[in-house]
Amino acid sequence: MRSSFIAQLFIAATTLASPAQKRDTVTAQVNFSNNTGSPQHLASGLLYGIPNTLNQIPSEFYNDIGYNYERAGGAQIPSPGLGWIWGVAEYENRFASVLSNYQTAREYGANFILLIHDLWGADGTQNSSAPYPGDDGDWSSWDEYLSYLFTDLKDNDMTTSLIVDLWNEPDGAGFWGRSQSQYLEMWGRTYYKFRDEFSTDVLLSGPASAGEPLASNTWWEAWASFVAANDSIPDQYAWHMESGTGDLLSSHAGLLYWQSTYGLPSKPININEYAVFDEQVPAGSAWWISQLERIDAHGLRGNWLSGYELHDFMASLLSKPGADTSSYSATATGYFPNGDYQTYKYYYQNMTGYRVGTLPSSDLKLDAYATVGDDGYARVLVGVRITEGTWELQLNDLSSLDLPTSGTLDIKTWGFPVNADDTHYGEVDGPTNLGVVAHTYSDNTVTFPVYQTDTTTAYAFEFAI
Repeated sequence: MRSSFIAQLFIAATTLASPAQKRDTVTAQVNFSNNTGSPQHLASGLLYGIPNTLNQIPSEFYNDIGYNYERAGGAQIPSPGLGWIWGVAEYENRFASVLSNYQTAREYGANFILLIHDLWGADGTQNSSAPYPGDDGDWSSWDEYLSYLFTDLKDNDMTTSLIVDLWNEPDGAGFWGRSQSQYLEMWGRTYYKFRDEFSTDVLLSGPASAGEPLASNTWWEAWASFVAANDSIPDQYAWHMESGTGDLLSSHAGLLYWQSTYGLPSKPININEYAVFDEQVPAGSAWWISQLERIDAHGLRGNWLSGYELHDFMASLLSKPGADTSSYSATATGYFPNGDYQTYKYYYQNMTGYRVGTLPSSDLKLDAYATVGDDGYARVLVGVRITEGTWELQLNDLSSLDLPTSGTLDIKTWGFPVNADDTHYGEVDGPTNLGVVAHTYSDNTVTFPVYQTDTTTAYAFEFAI
């Protein structure tokens, strides 16, 4: 059944590129005749990554990438700040961190996803004696915690643009050390407590699983069956893409399978953690941007730092003096961008107008995101998923841009490198102008190679229309 759904989704996706063109392993495609809507810069969200001190990171770093989603819950703050299960004072300091992060998000018009598991204290650093909601059938502490939290959310005006993750990665022992049946009971109870308290003013998200919603995933089967029967369907379907493998075409097909099987309605998708640390380079980020935009899913960059650094660097888009050294200071400033940041800056500032349909290479290594701008330029951002080699990019239906069906097309290339001395913490102040190449073409299509000579550089191709 799963293969059938993937096949159906793949057939639908191939309409994004010219169906007359034969696909091969190494060719990604753009179809300029397929307008897929206005850019919303869906990939510009962050998991943690912002300091607990307001305005510590200068505003231009948020504004220049179109920062639109934040997800936090006060994790990994030293005592007092370990979360509810260790005492009210431990909760209050963690909530102060959440409030600061929420205020920063709202300052830039970003939505905020609240991680109530972190406020509880199950942030992955808890010890083996840490309690979980519903242990031994006792829900009193969890109910008291929620009541306390509801009061804080109201008293601090924290309900605007608020989404609540009902738990994080409950399919993994690091955050949920109990059975799935206990988790599902927690889900149902908590869902209705939030609905009773806030109606739909506060949105609910989940299951925020570490595993993808593939038709072979029995954990997802149990969750989908439960929320359908319990009528506790979240406002956003959320899961994580942080295995270093997998792709959103297959994941989306799996979600469609569970929706069909259990009669679940269509809802917005939020991949609220994406990309492993090695993929947080321009090539990997461009690949993920393309994946998220294709299925219209919001995405938040995963965060692989810890301690105070978890609350800094905009999820590894920025650096500052002393970063990643023994002289690191959580309160120090002097921020500067890395190479990955420049990819998101270009994505937000340059890729405007309207989006057009694309397809990845069939080996899923090269992917592309494309727009047609109001400034008279078409742009294609491409990334290869952390490998070297040569691929091809095929631009179809040029006549839809009022270009001739044959001739010569001058295409400018920008390279997005990392700092050769320090991939994640080295300064990069902008993309590299790699010049203009005249491409001769016919049959309404131009094809040219993408030479990936390292595992980190992304490329953008621009031409006048």
